[in-house]
Amino acid sequence: MRGVRPEDIRADSIFARNVKAGSFDAFRDGEPVIALGSQLANLLLARVGDSVSLIAPEGRVTPFGVTPRIASFRVVAIFEVGVYQYDQAFVMMPLASAQRYFQLGDAVGAIEIVTDKPDKVGERVAPLQAEVSRHGVIVDWRALNRALFEALEVERVVMFWILTIIIVVAAFNIVSSLIMLVRAKTRDIAILRTMGASRAAMMRVFILAGLVIGVVGILVGLALGFTLLHFRQEIVIGVGALFGIDLWNPEVRFLSEMPSLVDPWQIAGVCAVAFVMSLIATLYPSWKAANTDPVQVLRYE
Repeated sequence: MRGVRPEDIRADSIFARNVKAGSFDAFRDGEPVIALGSQLANLLLARVGDSVSLIAPEGRVTPFGVTPRIASFRVVAIFEVGVYQYDQAFVMMPLASAQRYFQLGDAVGAIEIVTDKPDKVGERVAPLQAEVSRHGVIVDWRALNRALFEALEVERVVMFWILTIIIVVAAFNIVSSLIMLVRAKTRDIAILRTMGASRAAMMRVFILAGLVIGVVGILVGLALGFTLLHFRQEIVIGVGALFGIDLWNPEVRFLSEMPSLVDPWQIAGVCAVAFVMSLIATLYPSWKAANTDPVQVLRYE
């Protein structure tokens, strides 16, 4: 249960853009209303307009013992932020209603700060450490999801080495293709040499051929990658339906859908590495072609 000011939740783009049913227009202080996460609403079979009974953790003390405090609240909105744990567990209530229901008076249990640069959250909260340390603790989003981000970091390193190996294998394919091309064109190379072509010219020809292969492969890979990225969710659903398995279980993956983040610098880095590997792969075949001895090749012609 999280109490939040109505104007804050309407201004929060994460919730405002991810309302699956209802709206936050009726989410007002002084009224018994709540907003549910989509997964929690599915578990409760709750819809917009239904009433949900909430039981406070601290009951009411009576001469006959402690009796639970139960109150009914009307569901005005169902949201889905995409994080399974939030969608399954969170209930939003107007702050004044939450303070009254939990008998907090004017107090709050936590203050949430939103930053526009989440990667630099440590720098943003550092000035607050001295003041807050006397009264409470500061917990950022990385500490709350430490296990998830450690797993993602390991996965990123492993995927980097897998992609590097794939690029190396592709470079070896370019090497073998050019070597076979040099062997097939040995007679033509010898004729060009006898006509005055220099070794540097021979090297440039086969380097250019290898680079054309590499550039075409990079462009095809980019097109295929962006296509798969655009239809990633449809592909996951289709493969799961075809084989009868759940490829993306939100209970395990923490997220409701497969996310994506297109980083131009990472894409440029991968393309640059692929281009350099293609260039390196052309050097040995080009050197072999440039060192072809026309006398030995044309001796029996």
